[in-house]
Amino acid sequence: MNQSFWDEIERSRRLTGAERISQSLQLFEESVRRMVAGIKHQFPDISDDEARRICRERLDRIRRLEKLS
Repeated sequence: MNQSFWDEIERSRRLTGAERISQSLQLFEESVRRMVAGIKHQFPDISDDEARRICRERLDRIRRLEKLS
């Protein structure tokens, strides 16, 4: 692994609790945006609302599966 990876690890370790939560929320929101974009790519004719609905369904499915493990 390169030095920038380890620098990022060290920077992350210095974050406060609030900063970690904020960063986590930002990462989750970016993930959701990417999921919606992927759904729109998969189904180009659906609306943004429909793509977000499918995204929510997929996230719900993931949560249910995580509870089983």
